[in-house]
Amino acid sequence: MDTKLKNNNQGRVFGVLLSLILIILIATAVISSYPLILKNYFLLQEKEETLWDTLIEERDEYYKEEFVQLLNRSNYVLFLNSKQQNGVRALPSEIILSKDFLEVDSDGYYGESDEIIDGFNEEMDMWSREFYNNLRDEYQTLDYYAIDHATGDVQTNSIDPLDQFLLNEASNMDLKSAYSFYAVFNYLEDGSLQIQDYKGISQEDIDQYRLNELNRSEFVKPYDDMYNQSIKDNIKNPSNITIVYASKSDEFYWPTNAMSYVPSLYGNFTEAGFIYSFIIAFACVGLMAIILPFKKSWRIGYSTFGRMPFEISITGVIIATTSYLWLAPMAHDTLTGYLVANPRFTVMSEKTIKILDYAVNYASWVIVLSLLYVCLLSLRQVFTLGLGRYFKERTILGIVLAWFVRLVRRIFKSLGDINLTDNSNKAIMKILGVNFVILLIMMSVWIFGIPILFLYTIILFFILRKYLDDIKNKYSILLLATSRIAEGNLEGTIEEDLGVFEPLKGELSKVQRGFKKAVEEEIKSQRLKTDLITNVSHDLKTPLTAIITYINLLKDDNISEEERASYIDTLDKKSQRLKRLIEDLFEVSKASSDNVTINKVEINIVNLIDQVLLELDDKIKESKVEFRFNPPEDKVHMMLDSEKTYRIFENLIINITKYAMPYSRAYIDLIVEQYSVEVILKNVSASELDFNLDLISERFVRGDESRNTEGSGLGLAIAKSFVELQGGRFAIQTDGDLFKAIVELPVG
Repeated sequence: MDTKLKNNNQGRVFGVLLSLILIILIATAVISSYPLILKNYFLLQEKEETLWDTLIEERDEYYKEEFVQLLNRSNYVLFLNSKQQNGVRALPSEIILSKDFLEVDSDGYYGESDEIIDGFNEEMDMWSREFYNNLRDEYQTLDYYAIDHATGDVQTNSIDPLDQFLLNEASNMDLKSAYSFYAVFNYLEDGSLQIQDYKGISQEDIDQYRLNELNRSEFVKPYDDMYNQSIKDNIKNPSNITIVYASKSDEFYWPTNAMSYVPSLYGNFTEAGFIYSFIIAFACVGLMAIILPFKKSWRIGYSTFGRMPFEISITGVIIATTSYLWLAPMAHDTLTGYLVANPRFTVMSEKTIKILDYAVNYASWVIVLSLLYVCLLSLRQVFTLGLGRYFKERTILGIVLAWFVRLVRRIFKSLGDINLTDNSNKAIMKILGVNFVILLIMMSVWIFGIPILFLYTIILFFILRKYLDDIKNKYSILLLATSRIAEGNLEGTIEEDLGVFEPLKGELSKVQRGFKKAVEEEIKSQRLKTDLITNVSHDLKTPLTAIITYINLLKDDNISEEERASYIDTLDKKSQRLKRLIEDLFEVSKASSDNVTINKVEINIVNLIDQVLLELDDKIKESKVEFRFNPPEDKVHMMLDSEKTYRIFENLIINITKYAMPYSRAYIDLIVEQYSVEVILKNVSASELDFNLDLISERFVRGDESRNTEGSGLGLAIAKSFVELQGGRFAIQTDGDLFKAIVELPVG
């Protein structure tokens, strides 16, 4: 016992050390992959910066075109606003569209001109909203100044004197130099445009603006029907107004919410290979948790850490998985030298900081992988224990529910522990007395309730008395049935409904059936003992009598040498038979007392059966039975005791040679299942199979009850014992004269 405990402790220590070494090796492999990850990271950063530069060039041209279109629309919006000030309520169509177009009758050439005008007004309202929204959200650095020369009304959003841009004096040079962009649009009274001064945009942009205004492209775009040409030809330019736009930003034409370059630090670090190192490390730990516990001697998963509740294990797995969120930034900062460059760590040398940094990384990986490992070991128990047992023993919910169920059962049991031999009337009176006092206190404020209270108490007494009498009667029935069983009457049954004692009736029936079965087994055992003594006496007496007889014959000096040799040969056969009988009796005795040592080794069961058939070839030929062995194509390797397994099939094949019909065929089929191998031996019996299947594999029971054939009757008993000692199953089946022996042995 002490040696076994010592071996278990040594195996457990080895399992822990092996697990820790493997986790450290995995962490070392991850840390070793850092330089390659850093190399890929820099390549991705360089690629991203190149792509961004290309994108900036493309977007720059696009935003310039958008800005020119914005100025075109903004001029019309500011012109409309100047005409709609001072209480003037005019629609955009009345201000911008020509009078000729507005006077066209709806039945004229243009057909649905009213719908076109309504759509135009809605479009201009949308321009106005977009203008102010853009100034608030997209172009916050853009200032404007507009003056209506007819009324002198001014519109502006700037505190700077943008009207100075209208003067061609040296005094406004300082103002112009403060702005990166400005443009002055002067619309004369006839609607012609003069762009007097500008900065920050090219002549090409100015030409594009003039082209857009000439083509009325801003007005035509929203429509896609036959009236585009009509709209285009009937738009009037703003008139008698000067508009100034200015911005101090170098990127004035870029919207505020446009993309700005922010390096994807941790994203690129992930794509550089860190995510793959993380996944591979976790996969290796997962394989460890699955494979290592198969080695039972290492006792991996049997410690406290391998028996954690499901909820804690799942939480640990989640924590380990989400550790990626801080492991990736930590690894990034380590590789890019963040701690070295951080002023807070300048008190230490650069070498010390790097060593400390990598040590923290290393320790973090070991801790995270260890946490994942022990949690997966605990979760693996669901396959070892089964889902039901795992829920009861390895989940907090299951443990709490089991405790609650036990508590409820104890409460009900305590309520049911009533001593029925007490004076029941006194008990009832005590209960009713307490009940009366309580009700009296409750109803004392109402004088008329006292007579009703007396009546209620009397009725309650008779109800309780009837209930208790019923319980006593049912208890008496149960007690009587128990007494009958104690006296040896095992045939009686309880037909009545016992109410609260109904479960006891079921248990009593089980006890009754158990007693009957035990009695039958005892009778069977006594009969088998008697038969055993008779059969052993007969089987030992037969060869012994023959030996004595032939010894007496050998004492005669007058016998010839030929006869003497014949007698000696017969003596040898009889003594060998007696020896085999004693050896078989010894083997079956050891098997019955579980005193047999099983030494399992890896064997090929196909080769073993072939060997048995080969060594019994003489007996098989003598029996005139043709054997057909049907093995699978592949080798079948199993962990079995080779000597005991050989004896199993030797006994079964010898049994066939003794009792099978001559000139018939015997079949040996080998069927490989997932966890076991089944060997089926079938033959046609030479005599009628009228024996008891339950007894044929018992000791000294033979197929021919006359015991004319040579044999001890121990062959099947030994085969059955050796099969069961190796965790297998042995069965005998018959169908008419077909005899079938089934041997099922586990693979592992």
